[in-house]
Formats: sequence, C-alpha cells, structure tokens
Amino acid sequence: MQRIPSHSELVRLAANDPWIRWGLPASLPKEVWSDGQVALIRRLSTRPGFWVTPLHGTASAPQLRSALEWLVGSGELDALETVSVSVPREHLAVAEEVLDLADGGDWDWMWTTTPPPRDPREADLVELDDAADADEIGRFTYRNNPRVWTEIGTGRMKKWLGLRGPDGDLIGVGGAEWEDSGVPHLAGIVTERARRGEGIGEVITAGLTRWSIAEYGVCTLGVFSDNTVALRLYARLGYRTARAWASRRVSR
Repeated sequence: MQRIPSHSELVRLAANDPWIRWGLPASLPKEVWSDGQVALIRRLSTRPGFWVTPLHGTASAPQLRSALEWLVGSGELDALETVSVSVPREHLAVAEEVLDLADGGDWDWMWTTTPPPRDPREADLVELDDAADADEIGRFTYRNNPRVWTEIGTGRMKKWLGLRGPDGDLIGVGGAEWEDSGVPHLAGIVTERARRGEGIGEVITAGLTRWSIAEYGVCTLGVFSDNTVALRLYARLGYRTARAWASRRVSR
C-alpha cells in the first residue's frame, strides 16, 4: 500500500471516478492508501472510520480482502479509533471474514450531470428557509418519515423546496446540503403519507436536481438500498449509482 498525498492525485488514479471526485472532501486526511486497485480512505465524522473502495468502480474479492488484511495488520483501525467501515456491498461477506463487524445499513451513492425531464408542476415549487421554516419542515418531516437523517434548522441545509396543497399545508418537501467536496447532495425528500404515489417527491427531486446542475454542474444523493421506489424514481431522473455501500460498525 502506498500513501496518496492529495485528493487530486486520488482523482487522477481513479480516472475521474464520480464518487471519488464529488463524494470526498478536497482536503483529504493524511490516512489514505492505495495498492492501485483498492483505496483505504479515512472518514472524519461523528462515526470515524474508513471507506474501503475500488478505484475504478469494481474490484475482485481477493483484491478487497488483501486491502482489508493490510488495514488490520497496519494497526490503523485501533490507532484511529475506528467506529465503522463502508465496503462495496457485493463484498460484505469478505469484510465480515476479515473484520469483527456489527450492525449497520446498506445504501447507494448516486449522481447525475444531466438535467431531468421538466415536469410542469415544478412551477408550483416554493422555496423554504432552513431557519424561518424549520418548525414547519421538522413537523412535516418527522410525521411522515421518522427515519429521515436530515438536519433541519442547523444551517447545514442550503436549499429547501416544497409543494403545498390547496389549504396551504405542505404535501412534500426536500432539500440539498453540501457534500464534503462542495457540491449539492439531496436529502430530506419526504411526501405526505396520504399523497404518496402522486409523483410529489419526483417533482421536488427534479426541481432540486435542475437547480444543482445549473449552478454546480452535478447533483448527488444517498438512498437506502431497500427503498426501491426511490431508486426507480432517481433512475428515471437520470441518476446513476457510483457506489453501493454496506456500512457497518466495527467491534473492537
């Protein structure tokens, strides 16, 4: 394994891979290594750990096993007080053989640089304010999707769009925060339970995606892998999966 000195070098080695280009911060931590096939990238967050990722979208099981065994042997898991790792979902079994893993979740990181087909209902979208409208957004969100991870009213969300019904109440909402790389990342897209199936989430997603691409040239998002309805919606809007992750806690 060789240490990778910069994000630009990692992007070059990965041939401009979309997740490495837009999903990682421009100022990487110093703990980044690669053998030319698999990269080990320290993740700095409330759940510190490592991304274990192919440089070019896919890697074989033996290649991933070799990288994980190097990580274990290096002592970095303990030295950096690793809490979790994210590995390609197709190689979770390999990671479980090498590491002592606990619970976690499966999710997809997706991206697009192509504006979606325009929906006439986008004209009805209203912009909401993360501070002034925080109470309304929060009540609506947690009433209709308690699993949402989005931070509301903290300043993390840079743009909110919503749709209102005839009575003026929200029937759908969604927002965009910044990826660590500085590009928009969609989050908190929620539809009123009684109105699901009407395409409300699709309208909001399309509006946010169009804004993001117009301003920044790309839009990204993360989605739980068991949310098949959302995955189909994002595919219709032009999104592609760059990483299908299995994120798990590490028992140390």
